[in-house]
Amino acid sequence: MPAAVAKTASQIEADWDIRATQSAIDAVKAVLSKDGINPRAMISSLSEIEWGWVVAAAIFAWIKTKSQQATAEGTGYDTPIRTMTTCDPQPWDAGAIESILPALAEMKGVDWLKPVGEWSKDQITSFAWQIYKLSDGALARRDDGAQDKIVQRLSQPRTEREISAAHGGPLLARNELNDDIPF
Repeated sequence: MPAAVAKTASQIEADWDIRATQSAIDAVKAVLSKDGINPRAMISSLSEIEWGWVVAAAIFAWIKTKSQQATAEGTGYDTPIRTMTTCDPQPWDAGAIESILPALAEMKGVDWLKPVGEWSKDQITSFAWQIYKLSDGALARRDDGAQDKIVQRLSQPRTEREISAAHGGPLLARNELNDDIPF
């Protein structure tokens, strides 16, 4: 009996990507069924809402599978969702960088009618510096916004306090006033 060959990290990642893609395809097929969108409908005839169903089904199924990957590998939920090793740049990074383009277009002192090859060394340096500064800021804002914002784990006492306060009770957890009587 031949020995099992261990898969490399990239092979494991590729397997998960195949699963996630298949899951997205299956979800779209489920939307295109007798209970959803007519599967014989022409793509050009789909309404905005129907397109939304198709896209949402694919995205949510893909994320669900990548979440299963995070659970199986014991990593944070965000790493498999935002990491796509086959894409360069990563969509997670490309989205942040794309957000700076309007600010670049409004830069003072840039002659957009002139080809970059005709810019002076100082203009190119200034432009590159602005790209760096804006990119660094966009990536930092993206990363700050991502930390524990989707899934926050609250302690039981904190959850109990918030539920109590939401229902008009005191901002106390169940056992907070169970101190022994000092006399």
